[in-house]
Amino acid sequence: MRWQRQAGLACALLGTTTLGYTREIRAGERWTQFGLRPLGMGNAFVAVVDDYNTLFYNPAGLARLKTWDGELLNPALTVSSGVQSLVKDAQEATDSESETAILDLIEENTGENFHFGLNFTPHLIFPHFGFALGLDLANTLVFHRDISVDVDTGLRFTLPIAFASNFLDDRLSIGAGVKFRARGGVDREFSIDDIEAFRKKEKDDNGKELKDYVLGGSGLGADIGILFTPIKTMEPTLGLSITDLGGTPYREAKVGADDATGAPPITLPSVNIGMSLKPIQKDRLYVLTAVDMQAINQPNSFSKKLNLGAEFGYGNIIKVQTGLYQGYVTAGFQLDLSVINLRVITYAEELGSVAGYREDRRFAAQIKLII
Repeated sequence: MRWQRQAGLACALLGTTTLGYTREIRAGERWTQFGLRPLGMGNAFVAVVDDYNTLFYNPAGLARLKTWDGELLNPALTVSSGVQSLVKDAQEATDSESETAILDLIEENTGENFHFGLNFTPHLIFPHFGFALGLDLANTLVFHRDISVDVDTGLRFTLPIAFASNFLDDRLSIGAGVKFRARGGVDREFSIDDIEAFRKKEKDDNGKELKDYVLGGSGLGADIGILFTPIKTMEPTLGLSITDLGGTPYREAKVGADDATGAPPITLPSVNIGMSLKPIQKDRLYVLTAVDMQAINQPNSFSKKLNLGAEFGYGNIIKVQTGLYQGYVTAGFQLDLSVINLRVITYAEELGSVAGYREDRRFAAQIKLII
């Protein structure tokens, strides 16, 4: 049957996907490269920034580092709960003798977000200076009732280099950095007929080939940040960062002598504020709390901007996080035994425009393999 053949093509396409965003999420590019530990804390990290994530969230944190740290190979794997159910449904469809099994598979999973991703953040940081690489293999696949497929697939690359200094007896920290950004991939909704044409290396109904939908480019951006801790008792800290100062436009990539891809949309500047507090700090034992308002200058719902987080830790050996990100509970665990560093978290992305409307629960794990 023609419908079965078309549905099979959509399922085959799913096998090529990695991490990404749904139609609502990708309406606005993420304002920074999110880290696993910050996400475990509800992504409330603008005023915390006490590890390499300072390079992405607030460069002022470099001035408060006490020692150097580096990771060369630290892969992170992320998967949404929907992927597991899809694999199960796909197995049942494969075993079924029904002629409509694959169509039933699509019907059962219509509107769901299927998410799988791979991320690397190698870095080297010192007191006052650091650099890193944020590399995301990004993709999402969503089936729609009109037998179309929403696809966001590609690569996102961020390389920040930052400096920071302390003032006012180390109560005030100011940092700034520049970063190279690059993006490449496809972000579009395709009909099953389009996908079938692409697989046959033919043109779609618009007379275009798949390569005509690829967007790619690179650009230079800048970040600035401030931290202020008025007193040492409980270390109340106010944080402010502005990422992609003035906006980061992309120059379209050249793919041949005469060909160029379309340029990705500009990454908008993002103003982010936060506050952190250590209500408990005894020897190496501590409790850290934080609250953030992120991208406050962008036209997103207030409910998606407010994040809350907390962390219980014993030095750098064990850290346990929890928080509230986009209206959903987060949790994380980190174990650092020098020779091995393991980070495990769960969080959720809001698929709608308002927090608490539609949850995409995700799970992620990261391990440090070298340094």
